[in-house]
Amino acid sequence: MMKIRQLFNKKGYLVALLSLAVTACSTVKVSTDYDQSADFTALKGFNWLPKSATVEKENTYLNNRIMDVRITKAIDKQLIAQGFSSSTAPDFYVNYSITSEKKTNIRTYDNYSDYGPSWGWGIGYGHRGMSLSARTETRIDEYQQGSLVIDVIDPTSLELIWRGIGSKRLPESTDAAEMDKLVADVVKSILSKFPPKAP
Repeated sequence: MMKIRQLFNKKGYLVALLSLAVTACSTVKVSTDYDQSADFTALKGFNWLPKSATVEKENTYLNNRIMDVRITKAIDKQLIAQGFSSSTAPDFYVNYSITSEKKTNIRTYDNYSDYGPSWGWGIGYGHRGMSLSARTETRIDEYQQGSLVIDVIDPTSLELIWRGIGSKRLPESTDAAEMDKLVADVVKSILSKFPPKAP
C-alpha cells in the first residue's frame, strides 16, 4: 500500500491547474482504485490532509490561490451533498492533485466537397455530367489532456484507501464562471464513484 508522501511529484503544477478548463462538449473519463480491505461504511466525517503530510509543491502552484480555492470548495460541497460532514476528528482525509500531458489525435477521412467531371452510361448511350470526387485527408490535432486526482486517505496510517481520477481535454479559452462549472462537473463525476460499491 502506498504512503501518501509517495503520491505527489513537484513538476508542472501551474500548467496542470489549467487542466480542468476543458471543452464543454467533452465527457469526463473517470477511473478509480481502492483498498478492498478498507471499511468504507465507517466513513462519515472528513477533513483536508494536513500540509505537513504532503510534499512541498512548487511556488507557482501555491501562488495560484484562485484555482486551489475553486477546487477545494467544489470537493467540500460535493462530499457534503453526498452525506459526509466536515470534522476536526475525521474518519478520512481528502486531498487532490492535477496532472496534464500532451496528446495527439490523428484522423483520416474522405472529403467529398470537390466537384469534377464524370461519365455515366445507360443502355447504349453515354452522358457527361458533374459528380462529387473524394479525396482522403488527414488531420493532426494536438491538445492538452488534464486529469484531476482526488485521494481519500486513512488519517491514522496516512495510507491511500481510495483514488479517483477524472480526465478531460483542455479548451482554447474559458472564463471564471465557466471554470467554476467545469470544476464542479469534474469533481462530481469523480466523487459519484465514492465510496466504492461492494463487489
